[in-house]
Amino acid sequence: MNKSVISQILFNFFMFKELAPEQIGVIADHSQFIDFPKGTSIFNRGDAAVGLYILLEGQLKLGVTSPQGSEKIISIVTPGESFGEAILFLERQFPVYAQAIMDSQVLLVPKSLIFSMLDNDPLFSRKMLAGLSIRMHQLVQDIEMLSLQSCTQRFIGYLLQISADAPDASNITLPASKSTIASLLNLTPETLSRTLAKLQQLGLIEVNGKDVMITDVKKLHSYDLSI
Repeated sequence: MNKSVISQILFNFFMFKELAPEQIGVIADHSQFIDFPKGTSIFNRGDAAVGLYILLEGQLKLGVTSPQGSEKIISIVTPGESFGEAILFLERQFPVYAQAIMDSQVLLVPKSLIFSMLDNDPLFSRKMLAGLSIRMHQLVQDIEMLSLQSCTQRFIGYLLQISADAPDASNITLPASKSTIASLLNLTPETLSRTLAKLQQLGLIEVNGKDVMITDVKKLHSYDLSI
């Protein structure tokens, strides 16, 4: 992939969107593409951050494993999203692992380059802080969802969120397995299955494997508010 394509990817990334073309060019010169086949690790819990990761293709999961071997999914990363930046700036070890759940490609912006630009360019620093503030706001919303909403509200909120980004808001494909989505929403797989069955019985959705048809987006949203 040539430099102009890399530069466009970086320019469209929210943290770098306001940077000058020459700054984007510097980042593009030092960034690298890495392919991760399905099932491979991007980093493990306890690893040190080596840079900022941007997912270009595929899908990743961030999670933790208990001493007993049970898995908790913290986040599902989709194309266009970054991950690992908080640990990068804190210069600590990753508290989670990152693993490809389908063949994926990642753009890695090296830590040494980011720190150099932060040290020497105040505007670059402000734009990076703005991006991190956006991410923090999203995390606060996620915590609120898990803490205050019922299992049905969590799933409806998740469904409406991914449908908003889909070409056809009424016909979507779940971006991960149902067990992974259940873990992400802090539900058991059995609870998620009951929630799907309940929404189907109410005529709000139709489910065929990972394909979900929302019969009426407004009705689904209204039902979510009425719970």
